[in-house]
Amino acid sequence: MPVSNRINKFWSTLKSFLFGATTYDMVKSLEERKVLEEYLLMLVTLGDMLGYPTSSYYRLRLLPFWVRTLETWMHFMLSEKDITEKLK
Repeated sequence: MPVSNRINKFWSTLKSFLFGATTYDMVKSLEERKVLEEYLLMLVTLGDMLGYPTSSYYRLRLLPFWVRTLETWMHFMLSEKDITEKLK
């Protein structure tokens, strides 16, 4: 293995380690928050699918963007929650 490949691999490994040690937790929590905020927006606009009374004409304009995530969202909203899930 040439020296330049070893140096590149070392720097790549060091970069990954520093990312994991410093900002990985923040990035994961921001990604989770983004998903939860999207689910909240979907609840506000499409809540009537779950029995929450909402009415808005403009929600139909957002529906094409959410078709792919609709099944996942409904599963998330209708699944039973446990107190131990919050303790993670």
